[in-house]
Amino acid sequence: MFFQKNKNYPGGFAFALLLAASFIACVKTDFDEPPVGGDGQDIPTNTTIRDLKKRHVTSGTYDKITEDLVIGGIVVMDDRSGNFYKTLVIQDSTGGIEVKFNDGYLYNRYPVGRKIYIRCKDLILTDYNGLPQLTGSTIQENGVPTDVGITEVQEREKIVKGFLGAPPAPKVIGLNQLSNDLVSTLVQMDAVQFVICDAGRTYADAVTKFSVNRTLEDCNGRELLLRTSGYADFAAEKTPVGNGTIVGVLSKFGSDYQLYIRDLTDVSISNDQGDRCGGSGGPITGVLTNISEIRTYFTGSPATLPTDLKIKGIVISDRLNENLNNRNVYVQDASGGIVVRFVAPHCYDLGDEIEVTVSGQEVSEFNGLRQVNNVPLEYAMVVSSGNSVTPREATIAEINANYNNWESTLVQIKGATISGGVTYSGNRTVTDATGSIAMFTQSGASFAGVPLPSGAVTLTAIVSDFNGKQIILRNLSDVQQ
Repeated sequence: MFFQKNKNYPGGFAFALLLAASFIACVKTDFDEPPVGGDGQDIPTNTTIRDLKKRHVTSGTYDKITEDLVIGGIVVMDDRSGNFYKTLVIQDSTGGIEVKFNDGYLYNRYPVGRKIYIRCKDLILTDYNGLPQLTGSTIQENGVPTDVGITEVQEREKIVKGFLGAPPAPKVIGLNQLSNDLVSTLVQMDAVQFVICDAGRTYADAVTKFSVNRTLEDCNGRELLLRTSGYADFAAEKTPVGNGTIVGVLSKFGSDYQLYIRDLTDVSISNDQGDRCGGSGGPITGVLTNISEIRTYFTGSPATLPTDLKIKGIVISDRLNENLNNRNVYVQDASGGIVVRFVAPHCYDLGDEIEVTVSGQEVSEFNGLRQVNNVPLEYAMVVSSGNSVTPREATIAEINANYNNWESTLVQIKGATISGGVTYSGNRTVTDATGSIAMFTQSGASFAGVPLPSGAVTLTAIVSDFNGKQIILRNLSDVQQ
């Protein structure tokens, strides 16, 4: 039956307006809360996540699922915080698995706590360096197969949205109980802390967007990597310095177990360094003293520093380029510089501002180089990162005349030439119009085998000592032609 609009009845339009107004008046402007569980449905499953993963035997291969298999699992990790990308982790009572998608913003449809069902036929089982994954398909890139996440079309066909509820309680484990059966499931570790060099650091690099590994430890020295994406919305936040509990999804990369947190609510670790295992070191305490004052305590033989002292300075050495002992760090403040030698390899980077408790520590010299010796790692803490020290511009004659006072500080020499060999490695001589000084580069330095520059350069270096005056480079950026 067809209805024809009759333009001869002007009253019809008025009637329509009246009807619409009556309808609008009856509409509620306050919406009811959705029912518990939200929109969803339950469907039968015929296999478990654990049994599904067993079908992928050979690492690095792509196994197409040919049977009508259906799994169900609760989302324990989504992409809301940015720590995961286009990926969900679901688990059932037998295990968990990563599910890769071609599109993001999955948390809008499948937030943590949502149960989902997956019709697995024609999907792909694979792995990422040993970590099992369920994905959508494969394509050929330069003759090599690579996986593609579940597409929007596949999602409509393969994914069934179950009801929304609470995620499963994490399984409480110790760091000695990590196993492949727990990979891609929610776990909880109690009485853990970030190793001292990773305490007070950012979770990841929010500027470059690089992912970063931080190391957790228990009070028996067992360790676990915490991996965080540079895209996580908490990447720029600082790791706590105390001890406590952490929850996350256990993962694996090759033979290394890793933990991913969903957001900072998964971290219940105190920010009191005195809470660390055994109260190790306690907070960085003491009266702030300048570095030049600490240097005066050495008067020809090792001396013990008084109690209640600490120093603060910027790291001017570069451990990553390995032109120094891995237990040593050169620290400079406005008054001067000194080497802090730790009892074990440290992880303080060029540009870190650190505080160091020096109370009761030894001030001594090693082959003429003054140092605060055998400092526990727990006695130092990062205050900030990304700092810089402007080097003192000086001639070599000025360095030679002042090298005791300028030791362990940065200098810059203009119009310098480097001679005495083909590469940087070993003893070389730096010369300018006023004189010369030795420069030493360790054979293990990242730039040891690089050819020396020809001609004059502007050279930035640390004034050092090894039974005589010398300077050392930090990295190749210290040499500018």
